Amino acid sequence: MATKTYPFDVVDFFKDDEDIAGYLEEMLAIDDPKVTARAVATIERAKNLPEDPSLDFAGRLNRAVHALGLRLAAVPVESRAA
Repeated sequence: MATKTYPFDVVDFFKDDEDIAGYLEEMLAIDDPKVTARAVATIERAKNLPEDPSLDFAGRLNRAVHALGLRLAAVPVESRAA
């Protein structure tokens, strides 16, 4: 018997903006630009933000963050052993 699979979309599990913000925080912590780009696209879908070809990645990230009522802040990372 074949295993039955179902499509997975993290957007289906967001209950509110706090969930989406937590998702973004975790994706940013991975520290991978591809993961961050995918997270921004996911947030755009979750918030029903229209495509805007005039926006570069920074613009898309800014728009997604503001749609959640957040702002980005720079914080120091733990120092790495030399």
